[in-house]
Order: sequence, then C-alpha cells, then structure tokens
Amino acid sequence: MNALHHPDGNTLARLRGLLQHTEAQHARAQARLAQQLHGELGALLVAVKLELGWVERRLEEQPDLATKCASLGGLLDAAVENLNRVATSLRPRLLEWPGLWAALEWQAQDFAQRHGLQADVRMHVQAGAELPPSAQDWADAVYRSAEALLDNVARHAQASTLRVRLYVEAPPAGLVMLEIGDDGVGFEPAALAHGWGLLALRERVAHWGGRLTLASAPGGGTTVRLQLPLPQGVS
Repeated sequence: MNALHHPDGNTLARLRGLLQHTEAQHARAQARLAQQLHGELGALLVAVKLELGWVERRLEEQPDLATKCASLGGLLDAAVENLNRVATSLRPRLLEWPGLWAALEWQAQDFAQRHGLQADVRMHVQAGAELPPSAQDWADAVYRSAEALLDNVARHAQASTLRVRLYVEAPPAGLVMLEIGDDGVGFEPAALAHGWGLLALRERVAHWGGRLTLASAPGGGTTVRLQLPLPQGVS
C-alpha cells in the first residue's frame, strides 16, 4: 500500500492556483447570470406587470376580473422580489458600487436580520483603500469567504449575537483584517482542523497571501479572523 504524503510546495502552489482559477470562473459565471436575471427576466416581469395594470384599469365594470388582475399583480411583485433576492445572492450589486467594504457591511447586517441575531458590526476603512476594477476576483474571494463563515454560524453556532469587525489599512501597508465571531456553542478547534470546508477556506485565503486563524471552545463561541494584503494596484 502506498504511503500517504503531504504535497510539496510547488504542488501546493499549483493546487491553490487551480482552486482560485475554478472559483474565479464560477464567480464570473454567477455575475453573468445575475446580470441576465436583473436585466432581462426582471425587465420582462415588470413589463408584464405594466400590461396587466392596463387591463385592470379597463375592467372597472367587471369587479371580479379586476380583482383577479390585482391578485396577479401581487404575484408578479413577489416574483420580482424573489428574482432580485436570487440575483443578489449570485453577485450583490454592492460589489460593483459602492464596493466590497459596503457589501461586507450589508452582508453582515442582512444575515443577522434574517437569522434573528443581534448584530455588532464595526467597520474601519482608511482613506485611500479603494479597490480598482482589476481586483474583482480578489473582492469575490473575500466576499465568498465571509459568506461561508456566516453560513457556518447559521448552521452550527446556535448563537444570539453576531460580531463582525473589518479593518482596512491603506497602502503602503495595504492590509485587510476581517473578523467574524459569535456567542454560540463553540467547539474544540482540533475537531475541525482537517475539515474540508475549513481547509478550502484556508487555501482560498492563502492563495491571496493571507492567513486564517480560528479560536473557539465548547460553550465559549467562535471567532474566525482573515488577514490578507490588499491586491497590487490599490489607489
């Protein structure tokens, strides 16, 4: 039987590059789909709603049909709302404007509201730490990493409070620190040391020159910190 062995540095670098390439391709496909949902299907549903309103206004003498039109209009409104929610989950518009920092704040507040958690969210972004358009893949990776950590809170923490800290230091230091914590049940960190989800997240962060640290204890909540350098070209 062949002995298991750890990959060498070159192999690990290639695997990280492959992982990042796959995630970047997936993120771009999601962005294209989100744009199609917003720009095409969303516009079509709105057009149908307008046409239905035209019909409803001409049915004043047929209240049953007018009521049915109004009911259908309500269903269309719900469909547009659900469509926007799906498109936003694929790629939040905030990632494009005003950008990643605002998107992370919205993500945390929205998550806490949807899951009935008390939100303690604090952001400090130094002037001059704006991201250029060329950093889209990096921004997607950071946003999806935060999304994965929040998903873990929802699935495992049984928490009542969500704590999020974002600190962004402008160039020349160019550093990002994102911390997500909860007051939930916690766990022994060794139990997840080799979990695939955590491993994939660590490799994603490592690809961009960053690192992930985790602190937890049974009954003591969990805190995960991501620390990454800002990508080259930030101005």
